[in-house]
Amino acid sequence: MPSPDGGRRTFLEVAYQMSSAVGTRTSTGVLELAVEQVLASVRPTALGDPVVGARRAEESLRDALRDAGPVDDNIALQHALACAEAACEHLKYAEIQEARTLLTAARGQLVLAHEGV
Repeated sequence: MPSPDGGRRTFLEVAYQMSSAVGTRTSTGVLELAVEQVLASVRPTALGDPVVGARRAEESLRDALRDAGPVDDNIALQHALACAEAACEHLKYAEIQEARTLLTAARGQLVLAHEGV
């Protein structure tokens, strides 16, 4: 799907646009969508060039972290954000396996965040 500047938008950008249309723009929803999409994008079978893939995944995840907004007093969501931020640091250096581990931990914390733990 072309972007206004003629480039191609990432799947995550399209998903964000769709999520705002259906009302999932809560902090938990934004982060959950980003974690799932980035996990999918850094699968070994999905990566052509691991460095380029890691860079794109990092950018998408950082955008989601900015969009997530305040987390208030939801401890599980705070932990999920911390895991996602740490994953960004690993993606910065193309440390894919470490990032995937942290994103998996973030996904688990997001499950707890939905339950209000």
